[in-house]
Amino acid sequence: MLTDTRVEVATLLALGLEERLAEVWTAMSADPGVGVPELSETLGISETQVRAHLDELADRALVRASQQVPGLLLPITAEAAMAQLLRRQEEALTEQQRRIEAHRERIARAVTAGLGAHDRDRQVEQVSGADAVHARFEQLAYGTTSTIDSLMPVVGLPEAMLRDAWPLDAEILRRGVAVRSLYLEAVRNDAPLAAYARRMQAAGAQVRTSPTLPQRLFISDRRIAVVPMTPGAQGEGVAIVSAPGIIASLLELFETAWRSAAPLDVGNAVEAATGLSDTERTLLTILADGVTDESAAKRLGVSLRTVRRIMADLMRRLEAGSRFEAGIKAAKRGWL
Repeated sequence: MLTDTRVEVATLLALGLEERLAEVWTAMSADPGVGVPELSETLGISETQVRAHLDELADRALVRASQQVPGLLLPITAEAAMAQLLRRQEEALTEQQRRIEAHRERIARAVTAGLGAHDRDRQVEQVSGADAVHARFEQLAYGTTSTIDSLMPVVGLPEAMLRDAWPLDAEILRRGVAVRSLYLEAVRNDAPLAAYARRMQAAGAQVRTSPTLPQRLFISDRRIAVVPMTPGAQGEGVAIVSAPGIIASLLELFETAWRSAAPLDVGNAVEAATGLSDTERTLLTILADGVTDESAAKRLGVSLRTVRRIMADLMRRLEAGSRFEAGIKAAKRGWL
C-alpha cells in the first residue's frame, strides 16, 4: 500500500478517477474498516454523499464487500486499483481512437461526395495551389470572430514559414479569438516549432500535444473548416467546408482528439503501471498493426532513427530477441 496519501490521490487522478472519489478511496485505504460516519467526519461531507461515492466506487470495482463484516466495504489494494483504472483508461482511449477513425472515414466520404455534386451554395469548395491556399487561409482567419480549433500533424516547418505566420496568429489572439491548437508530441524535439507553440500559448492560445493526429484540420467559428483534399499528402490542395453535417463531424473529431491530448508542458508522461510513455505505447500499437518503421515515423512525426531507437529500447526492456517475440511479450504484459 502506498503510504503518501497525496501521491495516491495524484496517481488516481492521473488514471482518470474523479477527485472526490479518489479522496474517499485513499481515506479508506489509509484506515481499512473505517465506516461511513468516520469517512463523513474525515472528509467533511455528509453521510449521504459518502454513500453515493461508495456506490460509484463499487460500480468501478474499486471497493469490495467484506467477507467478515456484513455491510462493510473495503478498498481493493493500491496495485489492483491502479490496474483497474488503467484498464478503463485504455478502453476509453481505444474507443476514442475507433471513433476518430470512423469520423475520418465519414468525413472523407462526405467531402468527396460534396465535390462531386454541383452545390449551388458551395458548401464544399476546392482550392489548389500554395498561393491560393495561403490567401484563402488569410481570408478565413481575418474573418474569424470567436474560435479557431486546429490539428497540426506536422513538424519540421521552415523557420521562414513560422515567421510569416506569426503576425496573423498574433492578430487573431489580440482580437480575443479563442484558439485551441493540437500538435504532435514530437513538436518537443523540433526547437523552432516548439518555440512557436509556446509563443502562441504565452499570447493566450490553448496548446496540447498527442502522439498521433488523424489529419490536418482548421475550423473557424465552428462553422467553416479547412481539410486536405488527400489526408497525409502535401500540395494537393484543400477543401473549404461549410456543410453543417460535415462541420459537426469535424468538430467531434477535434474534440475527441483534444480530450485525449496532454498540455504542451506536461512532457512525455509515463504510465505508473507499465513504465511506458504515450509515444512508446502508440509505437507498439502502430507496429503491431503491421505498419512499417517508415510509416510509423511519419505518423509520430519523428525520424526513422528515433523509431528504431525506441523499438530497440522496448525490446531490451522486454528481453526479446525479435520484434515478433517483443509483440508476444508486450501483449502478455498488457502493453497492447
